Amino acid sequence: MTEFNENGVTVRLSVADWNASAGTLVATFTPDETGFHLYSTTLPPQGVEGVGRPTGVRPTGTVTAAGRLTVDAPVKNITVPGVRSALPVYPDGPVTATLPIRATSAGEAKVLISYASCSSTAGCTIPVADRAVALHTSGDSLTFGSG
Repeated sequence: MTEFNENGVTVRLSVADWNASAGTLVATFTPDETGFHLYSTTLPPQGVEGVGRPTGVRPTGTVTAAGRLTVDAPVKNITVPGVRSALPVYPDGPVTATLPIRATSAGEAKVLISYASCSSTAGCTIPVADRAVALHTSGDSLTFGSG
């Protein structure tokens, strides 16, 4: 397991059920402040009318996605002043995303993490785009950090 905190959100990463070079990457995003939500994984990359950034978990290098990213929270649409379209967000508080992954070979990999958090009363944090977390695969093991 590893974690980092950037721009108002703590992100905890772990891998579950790693076996035969495959498992599930688990990413839990927890806003630091009460009343903040994360944007949906389905939000366009540049947001809606420039507002928001999608929550994303993307492996690169010797680790690849072996399925779709799923989230444990329902999407709800909100409106914000100055934006004509609704924004898809998760309810305020922590959100856990899971992604089936597999190692394609031994070596170095990264998981690129993206997100933005916002509050209907306190404004938004600066988006985080493609924050790299190092992974290392070797034989049938996967560890966080470089080998």
